[in-house]
Amino acid sequence: MKWTIGIAALFASQFAAADYYSSVDDDTCWDARNSSGGPCMVVHKTKWSEYSKDNFIITYRNTCSHRIYARFCNERKNGSEDCGASGIGAGNTKSWSTHNANGRYSYNSIGVVKGSKDWVCSGKVSNWHD
Repeated sequence: MKWTIGIAALFASQFAAADYYSSVDDDTCWDARNSSGGPCMVVHKTKWSEYSKDNFIITYRNTCSHRIYARFCNERKNGSEDCGASGIGAGNTKSWSTHNANGRYSYNSIGVVKGSKDWVCSGKVSNWHD
């Protein structure tokens, strides 16, 4: 029984080590994942504006304890995308709105400690600049 508990503790400590501190690279980029392996960037809420017809608003939240750099796009009714990018501090939100939207959206993020490295770190993410 003690052996089983010891092995379980060993595995648990190894998984706990796969966090922010173990993923930061020389450019201050990190994987934008929480300690459970889930994404830091989540959709906090979506809504259609009550004041402007066809204006879609989405709010993202950084659920992690460190800064992330986010890219987000809302699709317009004609199929084109309205995209932006921004740093989002720990626990903070960022909203993006698009006029003549159809309600579809996409997003991606990377952890970046230093804002001056946003473009360096985003360049390490597949399809970031597409």
